[in-house]
Amino acid sequence: MEINAGVTSAQSRVLAVLRDEARPLTLSDLQGRTGLHANTLRGHLDALVTQGHASRVAVRRGGRGRPAWGYLARQPEYESLAIALAAGLESEHGAGPHTLDPAAAKGGQAWGERLREQLGPVAEPRERVRLALEHTGFSPRVDGDDLTLHSCPLLEAARTHPAVVCAVHLGLIEGVLGTSGAELHPRPETLGCMVRLP
Repeated sequence: MEINAGVTSAQSRVLAVLRDEARPLTLSDLQGRTGLHANTLRGHLDALVTQGHASRVAVRRGGRGRPAWGYLARQPEYESLAIALAAGLESEHGAGPHTLDPAAAKGGQAWGERLREQLGPVAEPRERVRLALEHTGFSPRVDGDDLTLHSCPLLEAARTHPAVVCAVHLGLIEGVLGTSGAELHPRPETLGCMVRLP
């Protein structure tokens, strides 16, 4: 689970529930999903709103009376930008969901080449890729000859536009390696994407 700066582990669990939903959740909804007491939840939600991780919005679900408050996870600015750019590339190049977009891979390769310079001289290619993936937020684990990725810094974009976002990631790996021939087997729905190096 991703831990956000300044957020406790309990608040992070509440935030994860909010991020799994594309709609505001009320206090009652959150009690059902987290099992936490209402007073405990209020404290966590107030902190998340104050820190800018969530928004409090009025929710009307039929019936009379005042609307309830609902809570909605805020989308990081970079994530909105990534989704918008991925949608544009996908539309421009007509990439299908199972075909990695070559233009996106080229962009990722340029990113990887910059990373290779930033990370300095690391002679062993597999270790260089592992360091680059750790630095960029993929939580890689060595799994025999392969690397398994346990998180994704652009997960929402990868789930909605895998042909573009996963292609960028493959290009990044090859840019760090300095050669082509790597394989990326994307699993944006469940995580655990597998990387095989040449």
